[in-house]
Amino acid sequence: MTEVSSSPPSALTFLAHRWPTFAGLAAMALAVMDDQDGRNQALVVFLAALIYLGTALVGRPEVVWILFGAAVAGVTVVRVLDGELWTVLVAAGVSVIVLSLVSGLPRGPRLAAVQIPLMLVFGAAAVVALSLDPVLGAWLVAVALIGHAVQDVIVWRSGKVVARSLAEFCAVLDFTLGIAIVILQFV
Repeated sequence: MTEVSSSPPSALTFLAHRWPTFAGLAAMALAVMDDQDGRNQALVVFLAALIYLGTALVGRPEVVWILFGAAVAGVTVVRVLDGELWTVLVAAGVSVIVLSLVSGLPRGPRLAAVQIPLMLVFGAAAVVALSLDPVLGAWLVAVALIGHAVQDVIVWRSGKVVARSLAEFCAVLDFTLGIAIVILQFV
């Protein structure tokens, strides 16, 4: 009879499973480099809500990383073409909200359906923050990021709406970026 060894997982195995956490921390570090105005992070708030709603609309949590990549690529293209980024983002947000409403998403699973009002709340917070005084706008972005981190944890625990890896990445990014913005208000 052969014995199966049940040795504890190695540190390398543990770290490999936490790649979304490390990716979120790296994204936060990149976001705060040379950023003197926390309102610039309103983009993160808006995209997080839009990607969650888009994934809920599709109804397949595993496509979230594809939507994430598409969002990053879309923002890059608009910036390279010197387009009006926020006009494009708001148009995309409104379009996805309308599609969600007519698709039957409001009658779907509760956690998926709640992405519609959350897109409205987080999207509005991001847009309003841009029009505020830099300090007040930065505080609004920080609160919105931390609020979205709470949503990320709820989604991560449920294992629904988006892939757990994205929820973990987003929770780490949103929370640490929100805290960094708060800290930078006192520096």
